[in-house]
Amino acid sequence: MFKSIPRFKISLTNKELNLLLKGIFSRRRHGNSDDRIVEFEKRFAEYIGVNYAIMVPSARVGLYLSLKNLGLNPGDEIILPSFTHYAVPTMILYLGLKPIFVDIDPQTYNLNPNLVKGLITPNTKAIIPTHLYGLPCDMDAILEIAKRYNLKVIEDCAQSCGAEYRGKKTGSIGDGAYFSLGLTKNITALGIGVVT
Repeated sequence: MFKSIPRFKISLTNKELNLLLKGIFSRRRHGNSDDRIVEFEKRFAEYIGVNYAIMVPSARVGLYLSLKNLGLNPGDEIILPSFTHYAVPTMILYLGLKPIFVDIDPQTYNLNPNLVKGLITPNTKAIIPTHLYGLPCDMDAILEIAKRYNLKVIEDCAQSCGAEYRGKKTGSIGDGAYFSLGLTKNITALGIGVVT
């Protein structure tokens, strides 16, 4: 007889789950947003080490808003790792932008910064380093390239909430970042995203 092994287990206490569900199903609002949302955003920003954190429906929406905020034009190029969630290049294409894939470092599975320079063209506008499995990308090298070529850096922190790179939390290093607090993430809120 086979025993079923769950793919993941939500690490919420009953108290936390009740508070979360109460917030989701609550119809009472104070002004434009619930006080608990404002408090969460404030505490999340403090935890990451940034001035602002804004809750969004999902990390995909966070990526969309981050790219949309850059004021890019159709055909502008975004460099991203070849090993990433399918939603990242899909959102880039949805916005009329062009994803430019860079190979990964076989030791970390993260974007290989040594290969980025060879892919930069006059149309390149941003780099999206994906911090996989809680292991941050080589942000010093990425930021140096971004500065030299006047590129924006939007960190994909969907799998790295709480990870640190040289004493700074991921999501506080680039020009912006987006997080996933989905069911399978190390910090969950049953599926929301956060932009910093």
